[in-house]
Amino acid sequence: MLRHTPRLPENDMERPIMKPIGTPAEELDTPSLVVELSALESNINHFHSRFLDSQGPKLRPHLQSHLSPAIAHMQLRAPGTVGGAAVSTLGQAEIFAQHGIDDILITNLAVTASKVSRAAALAKRIGLTIGADSRRNISDLGTAATSAGSEIAVLIVVRGESDFLGVSPGDAPALAGIVSDTPGLSFAGLMSSNSGSLLDALSNCADEGIESPSAALTLDEITSAPASLAGITEMIAGSYALMDAANLGLMSDLSPAARILTTVMTHQDEGLVWLDAGQKATSIDTGLPLVDGISGATVSRMSAEHGGMVLEAGASWDIDLGSKVWLIPHSIANTVNVYDFIHATRDGKFEAVWEVSA
Repeated sequence: MLRHTPRLPENDMERPIMKPIGTPAEELDTPSLVVELSALESNINHFHSRFLDSQGPKLRPHLQSHLSPAIAHMQLRAPGTVGGAAVSTLGQAEIFAQHGIDDILITNLAVTASKVSRAAALAKRIGLTIGADSRRNISDLGTAATSAGSEIAVLIVVRGESDFLGVSPGDAPALAGIVSDTPGLSFAGLMSSNSGSLLDALSNCADEGIESPSAALTLDEITSAPASLAGITEMIAGSYALMDAANLGLMSDLSPAARILTTVMTHQDEGLVWLDAGQKATSIDTGLPLVDGISGATVSRMSAEHGGMVLEAGASWDIDLGSKVWLIPHSIANTVNVYDFIHATRDGKFEAVWEVSA
């Protein structure tokens, strides 16, 4: 377990306010992103246990939801994975490669000349897989890989009903053939966020005599995953580790491991409390955070630096200046993105600081 202050590049990252190991969590400076290790470990164990069937798909943890090498290695040490991870961007892939992860799938496209060149360079160091949905992009990737002396594995992105990236299931075989014929590339299979589209594309490829080494299904939500769908080899999911308000209730054995610790700043108006956490502390792009542990309390509004918490009549909570309030972010991925560090606790006591490296 990491128990030291991370190396801090000058002017690049906010410096965490360090506390001694064992400090009660509620004595940490606020607002802070805090992860309870017992909940994190439980979430990983429970979710990974769904992928232990030797005949079923394996899990590829998506690191976008925490951007932390420490958590990534916890996930990859757990059973049930393909042995590699997924990320959203080339920049994230480069960072996690520096932290020892050598099998990375980029679920997005890399189309600019600089990104294509960087992808080819990265593929010399690790096993890199990237999505593609056009002949031009496939050609560019192949040219760059050949020039760099590397090989890039390519997944054809298949569009689901609500997606804006990807090709139709009917167009997947043609692109798969192009990848197979392009020097510097290897055809890795198909990827989609829609199981129906993915299975249709698999069937179309089979009809054309094209074998798909991998069929990867990305899960935007932690649903009762279709782990029994024949032909799907990988499930790509990330929110399960830390959880968030958007996913609460979808799996009863998972709990919010990540919360925002905040402090009451003022309560001049009856039934309204102002906290020191606003949009710079928890993303509200997809919804407002939930208040944890205070019955009848809800977050009603947020400015850049402050959050307004409304108390229903009869809410049982003694309001006091400096009181601590825990918030569950609506989107953990969007919230982690605004932090440089995560404070890790165990049984409510401070244990470590982790960099949000990517």
